[in-house]
Amino acid sequence: MNFKHMKSYIAVILLVFSIGFASAQTASVCTEVLKEAERKFDEGKLDEIPQMLQSCLQDGFTKEEKVRAYKLLIQTYLFSERLQQADEVMMRFLNEFPSYSIAVNDPKEFVNLYRTYRTNPIFKVELSAGVTFCKPSVVEQYGVGDINTIESTYKPKMGYGVALNYINSLYRDFDYSIGVSLTVQNFDYSNTPTSYSSVTGSFSSTYIGLPLAVRYNYNLRGITIFAKAGVEPVYLAKSTVELTRLDKIIGRQEPFSGTEDLLSSSNRFDVRPFVGLGASFKLWDGWFNVAGGYKLSTMVQANNDKRYSNQTLFSKYYFVLDDLRLNQYYISVSYIRPIYNPKKIK
Repeated sequence: MNFKHMKSYIAVILLVFSIGFASAQTASVCTEVLKEAERKFDEGKLDEIPQMLQSCLQDGFTKEEKVRAYKLLIQTYLFSERLQQADEVMMRFLNEFPSYSIAVNDPKEFVNLYRTYRTNPIFKVELSAGVTFCKPSVVEQYGVGDINTIESTYKPKMGYGVALNYINSLYRDFDYSIGVSLTVQNFDYSNTPTSYSSVTGSFSSTYIGLPLAVRYNYNLRGITIFAKAGVEPVYLAKSTVELTRLDKIIGRQEPFSGTEDLLSSSNRFDVRPFVGLGASFKLWDGWFNVAGGYKLSTMVQANNDKRYSNQTLFSKYYFVLDDLRLNQYYISVSYIRPIYNPKKIK
C-alpha cells in the first residue's frame, strides 16, 4: 500500500470516528436536556420546555427518551391549556409509536387525552410458513387385478405451505381471518398389483387455497394461547406421481420408471375443515406465532370418469389411482404485523 492510499484510509477512519463521537455527544447532550426539561416541569416553568425539546425530538433522543419527551411535551401543553398543540403532539406520538400501551405510571392527563384517540390496529397482516405431513385416507381401492388380495400402502411425507392472511377483530377475544395459501402435499405409495410385480411411487400435489378462520385468544402471563377453526376451499394446480415398477421375472430385471401427470384424472376442488392450536409471543411491533393443527379432506382426489384416461399408468405401471382423501397435519410459524391508523374519535 503506497503512502497516498494510506492517507486516504486514515482520513476515512478519522471521519467515521468523528461522526460516532459527534453522535455520542449529541445523545449525551439530549439526555441532559430531557432531565432539565423534566425539572422545569416540576418547578412549573412550562414556557421554556417546548423550545428545549424541539431539536432533540427530531434527532438525538433514544427511543425510551423520545417517549418520555413526547409525554412531557403533551403534559406541558395540557397544563398550559394549549389543547390544539397537545392534540398535534399526541398525533405525532401515536404515528411514531402506534403500538404504545398505557403504563401504570402514566400521568392521568396524558391517559385521558390518549383515550380520545383510536389506538387499536385497524387490521393485522399475517405471513406464515410451515411443513405439512399428508396422511391419505383410502375411501375405495382400485387395481389391475383382484383388489381383495392386494392392498395399497400410503406413507406420510413432508411437504410445505405458505399463507398470507388478513386478520381483524370479531368480538372481544375472537378474531377472524381471510387469506390465500399455497400448499405442497407429498406422500409415498407401494403396492403388489400382481404376484410377480411391485410398484412404488411418490406423489406430489400443489394446491391454492382460501383459508377462512375464527381464532380465540387467551392471554396467559404475557403469552397468548390461541385456538382456531375454519375451512379452506382449495384448487389443485399441479399433481404428479413418480412411479417405479419392478418385475420378478427371469430375464426382465430392469424397472419401469417415470413421472406421470395426474392433473387430468384428478378432481380439482376440495373443501378442508381445519383446527389448530398455538402460542403467540410479542416481537418487535408485532407477534411471533407457533402453531400446529389438522386439516380434513372432504373430497376424493381421483375423478371417477377419468380414472382410466391415462393408459400409460395402467399398462406400464399396473397402477390405478385409488379414491383418497388427502388429510394432513401441519406445523407453522408466522408473524403478525398490526396496521394502525390513529384518529381522533372524541
